[in-house]
Amino acid sequence: MYIVKYGNKIERVKITHINKRILLICITLIANLSSFAQNYFDPNQLQNPKKYGPSIKAKFKEKFVYEYKVTPGKHVVFLKNGLRSSDFIAPKLWTNIQDTVFPYRVDIVYSRYPLHDSIYKEIYPLLCNRLLHLFQLDASLNDPNFTWNTILQTHIDNDDQVNTLFHGVVIWYRTAEEEALLIDSLEEKTQDNVSVRTDKNTQGGIKDLTETIEGIKQSNLLDEQTRTAIQNKPLDVQKQLIKEQLQKEIIKPSTIKLSERTPLEMFQFKRQVTEFLKNNPFTDSVVWKVMDRHPEWADALVVNDWTGSMYGYGAQVVHWHLLNYKTSGIRFISLFNDGDNKTNANKIIGETGGIYSAEASDIPKIINLFNLVRLNGGGGDRQENNVEAILESIKRFPNQQEIILIADNFACIRDIELAVKINKPVRIIVCGYSKEFGVNPHLAYLAKITNGGLYTLEQDLENLRLETSGIGEIKEFKDRRFLISPINCSPRPIYELKYGKESFKTYTNYDSAFIEKDKVRQLELKEMDLLKWPVGISKMRNLLTLNLSKNKLKSIPNNVKQLELLKDINLANNELTALPKTFTKLTSLENLDISFNQLQTLSLFFSNWFYLKKLNASNNLLAGIDGLNQLKNIQYLNLSFNNIAELPAEIHQLKRLVSLDLSNNKLLYLPRTISGLSKIEELNLENNNIGSLPPYLYRLRKLKTLNLAGNPLGEKEKDRIRAELPQVEITF
Repeated sequence: MYIVKYGNKIERVKITHINKRILLICITLIANLSSFAQNYFDPNQLQNPKKYGPSIKAKFKEKFVYEYKVTPGKHVVFLKNGLRSSDFIAPKLWTNIQDTVFPYRVDIVYSRYPLHDSIYKEIYPLLCNRLLHLFQLDASLNDPNFTWNTILQTHIDNDDQVNTLFHGVVIWYRTAEEEALLIDSLEEKTQDNVSVRTDKNTQGGIKDLTETIEGIKQSNLLDEQTRTAIQNKPLDVQKQLIKEQLQKEIIKPSTIKLSERTPLEMFQFKRQVTEFLKNNPFTDSVVWKVMDRHPEWADALVVNDWTGSMYGYGAQVVHWHLLNYKTSGIRFISLFNDGDNKTNANKIIGETGGIYSAEASDIPKIINLFNLVRLNGGGGDRQENNVEAILESIKRFPNQQEIILIADNFACIRDIELAVKINKPVRIIVCGYSKEFGVNPHLAYLAKITNGGLYTLEQDLENLRLETSGIGEIKEFKDRRFLISPINCSPRPIYELKYGKESFKTYTNYDSAFIEKDKVRQLELKEMDLLKWPVGISKMRNLLTLNLSKNKLKSIPNNVKQLELLKDINLANNELTALPKTFTKLTSLENLDISFNQLQTLSLFFSNWFYLKKLNASNNLLAGIDGLNQLKNIQYLNLSFNNIAELPAEIHQLKRLVSLDLSNNKLLYLPRTISGLSKIEELNLENNNIGSLPPYLYRLRKLKTLNLAGNPLGEKEKDRIRAELPQVEITF
């Protein structure tokens, strides 16, 4: 079996007892048919770069590299040009093999040079001329099926140095044998891709934002002024303009009852919700079915998880309400999105936010609210703030008798510890339930302690036969009507596994803890108006976690060094002006919260906190953070609301950092090394004095969100940042 090339197309031909030399001659003759192939670039447009340059450049995927390395190999050809030249120095490198190989990718390599005021302006004539020379060399390379890249080098110091870099065209190809193997593998591939959902889908991000904005643009929600204003605007600008219009619509009170709406208005509402259902798939009709089964649920408040995988179920609520508005008992609807895109590190139990409400009779407001809440955030991590949303909704609408929670069976509840504060039964409609997988343990726990119930597609599970224990845990399960799912919603800390759960009791009374000081592993003395550090704590040598937040402590004694096993300390919301030098002895620390104090420096301690994973030092008086690079295992770092004017250049050494919050400081610039944070996903620089960002931002490959609001950035700089970070959700 041989692969024969006809211009840009290939055929497999069985050839037996044939001279390979003759075969190559035949291939060469057939290759001349390439002129009949469809072109990717219009030759006439290439002749007019002034007019067509931008559209030609748009056909490429743009990449940035520090310096392009020419690594010779049998699967790639490097055709070198000069810095400003379109001629090839050694064209025979390609023409000698072009008829026997199968190209699939072309890279145009040049330099991001010259710069004017730190801005690079594309040189379209040079790009078009290089393409023209390439197609004169081999017309078959003008192929729409190829991958086309422009690769810009950023390591530019001066004129002499830039001339030492490679500039030219790189052609990637496969041999005939490789092409045959590729075709065989493609033919054998099955088209059946069945995925089984066993965990909550990741939500949020640029993809979800793009889909949301496109859906809104295709609807009739936008007025003509907004629709015109968002044309050809970057995604972040479109988001902001749409949000402004939706917010204006939501604050307008509706004076028309649902029963007084015209048939045309009701038809339009139903069409909008139906369209939303089409674009947001769901696995079953559980909300419709449960609401149909319970017409007695009157004066109802519906609290709806409004994150990625739950959009379709939330729309079912409004759809059912519209179809049954004359008898529907739904009075209010609350939507929660788990924090309005708040970083995971900054989500505080009971204060996560992202909760929105509306009267159920005000359908226009609800439809606008659906889209606004979705624009404001998609949840981020897998846990949700269900209980906070229920408590806040009851606070807003205290007279409602029925509380209905539309819940995701695959999402654990971050704030399950607050469930004891709920004073009304919660009816939980379990979305995504199957008999084989069972019910999320947190949902079963919530239904039990509120004397509510679980409602699935086919069953009403009330008067649950189970016993709860601790926070969000099920001690004993005797209910044969359903299973508890294997999702681990209460992961045990590593130190709990080491010492045993039975010995990990939470002490909340100091006197009791002191009596059993050798047994104490977790001590919680928050919000007790303590003026001084309790002297006996230093004798609790086995202490692992300590919470003294929201007191009035002004200092910490030196004997804190005796707590060598401490892993978690919460000293937030006190009046500390300094940490004692003996804090350096706490080398086992993994989580430290010292936010909302009056600390001026921490640099002394960084070298001793090797195992620290999470540090919240926000709302202090920090002016410098030298030595920050010594926090080798730090993952979440919050330094917001301080007086930091400069970041250390060594910040790139924080290779495990996922979230960095530097908002509300005094930063004028960032060091170039910031691009070395290879795992960073969330970067908050809001409300600083940053006028421009350093180059090489494209290296932040895992970055998802970047907040630059409140900084004096010019429009050109914003455009550059957007271009270098096209997949990042940026807030200006």
